[in-house]
Amino acid sequence: MKHLLIGIAVSCLVFQVGHFYEHVAQWVIWLMGWTSGICGRDTPWMSPWVTYVVESFGAWAWPALDYKVQMARSMEVLHIVGNLIFLTGLVALMLLIPNRWVKWGLMIETFHLYEHIMLTVSVFTVGKPIGMSTLFGGAFLFDQETAVGIRVTWHALMNLIPMPFAMMGIMQWWEARR
Repeated sequence: MKHLLIGIAVSCLVFQVGHFYEHVAQWVIWLMGWTSGICGRDTPWMSPWVTYVVESFGAWAWPALDYKVQMARSMEVLHIVGNLIFLTGLVALMLLIPNRWVKWGLMIETFHLYEHIMLTVSVFTVGKPIGMSTLFGGAFLFDQETAVGIRVTWHALMNLIPMPFAMMGIMQWWEARR
């Protein structure tokens, strides 16, 4: 059982590192704006392979719906899946290393997952994502660049914050073993 938990924890944490880097790249490109040569600040960037996955899933799951609706739904559903993967890794880590650092990472990631549940439910029910990262639907109070910046920054941070807690938990456990 211990080896299975180690495999789950390592696999999920490696996945999260990739997910985090996607959000960091998105944030850096947003920060650079038009000077990035990729897209402006009014559009959240996605890597080509992530765009392909989101488009493909959206077209498969909701073929009769408009492209923008497919993309919004697909993006939110896939974020729930991604956050569940990371949460699963943190649960496995908590079972292996039950310390306060891992516990804090688990609680923060649970909060992040809750945000994505809110965003997904609202996309399906009212047609737009409503949560903390969208200022509970109040992002329209700002211009498009600012609204995108708030959401991109929020998600980069929420993908970053639990990871050092997990790392501190692993490091504390490692030191205690010596």
